[in-house]
Amino acid sequence: MSTSDGNAVLVNALSSSVRSTLNGMETAPALIRRVLEEGSWRSFTTPRGEHVEHESFESFVTEAPTRGIGKTIDEIVRIISGEADVLRLLAEALDVRVEDLYSPGNSPDALDAVAHDAEKFGAHVRAGNWIFGLMVARSVKPGNVRASANEPRTETDGPRKVTAAKFAMMAGTGVPRVMRFYKAWERAAQAGVVPGFDSLTPGMPIDLPDPELWAEYFITYERNGDRREGIAQQAEITGSSYAEALKVAERPGALRTAILGDAKTAEAARVALVDRMQDDPELQLTMAKTLAQEPDLKKALASETRRAERVGYVRHAAEQGKVRTQAGQLIELSELSREKASEHLAVVIDPASDPDAVENAYEAVQAMIAEAVVADPEIQTREQRSKFHKALSSTVKSIESIDPDDLVAVADDDLRESISAAQKRINELAELVARSKSNRLRAV
Repeated sequence: MSTSDGNAVLVNALSSSVRSTLNGMETAPALIRRVLEEGSWRSFTTPRGEHVEHESFESFVTEAPTRGIGKTIDEIVRIISGEADVLRLLAEALDVRVEDLYSPGNSPDALDAVAHDAEKFGAHVRAGNWIFGLMVARSVKPGNVRASANEPRTETDGPRKVTAAKFAMMAGTGVPRVMRFYKAWERAAQAGVVPGFDSLTPGMPIDLPDPELWAEYFITYERNGDRREGIAQQAEITGSSYAEALKVAERPGALRTAILGDAKTAEAARVALVDRMQDDPELQLTMAKTLAQEPDLKKALASETRRAERVGYVRHAAEQGKVRTQAGQLIELSELSREKASEHLAVVIDPASDPDAVENAYEAVQAMIAEAVVADPEIQTREQRSKFHKALSSTVKSIESIDPDDLVAVADDDLRESISAAQKRINELAELVARSKSNRLRAV
């Protein structure tokens, strides 16, 4: 791409891809390759019309969206770890050797071991048995591990563990959920049922206890009545200051004032509430009631839900290329249609994007689907047949829901005429279909 506006399509598509998940992405490596090969990262226009220029690829990677993609070089390395040619392009852009791309404790072997556990954990996080507890126990070290990452390593050192927050990010889940597995293993280790954390390293296999014992140590939701202990646990998980957190907790009035008066504090509070709601059913119910009882909030939620659904629809068309028609058929878009969908996605991916732009993008993708249906007679036939089946099925269900005794009791001339007209129309359609079938048989 040769222009800032053209580069924006590719840059925004890459930003969207790497933000969606850090594991199992099919599109990100190819997009990173194109951005590096074409130099799109050097100059582009954001969805808000702001012109951005970068002198280094690292600044492009690390700067927050939409001026960059808001990631670290380590995360980009992990995304493309299996693509030798893309790694080479990245090393050239950073003016380093390929082997220098891996930071201490972040070698391919270490990443593979931890990422393997994180992926398995994320996929089966609700299964709740020993193997998932082991994945957390051998890969996670709660708290701030930054200091240990700077310690000198020896040739005998194995892969380093990661924080609960990083493991949760890699698994695509929440920190509280990871820590429930961690705490379950801790209880079992204290009881002598499993090895302690210090004896486990990422990827290490061990013999696991009887599966039926897991329920004795795992608690789906840990309700902690001691506020200080709960705050201490969270301080350990996040590596933050217990004293500072306790000071804030003991001054709810000051906390409320800070939230009302400062946007950054309000955003931090919002993120914390969302994280807590994942594992606090009572808070979920309270927030749901609050939203339902406030007309403005209810309206805003409905609007944002609609917007998110529309953007998700466009994203699916752009990234998957397979969409459903109005009648429910799954069809595959052409490469040209996918490219157009990607262009629309780049415009609406920003949460602050214009609602009209989201609606336009959604309607444009729907128009592409309609064109694909019209262009293929077989798909068009199936689409029409499906629509007729749905219409007739709905009509039959409506008729079957009528109680004959109730109908006779209240029937008047208008009802009788409506039923007779419906009966006549059904007979006409039945005769038409029967005649059409007879004609086709005679033609054969």
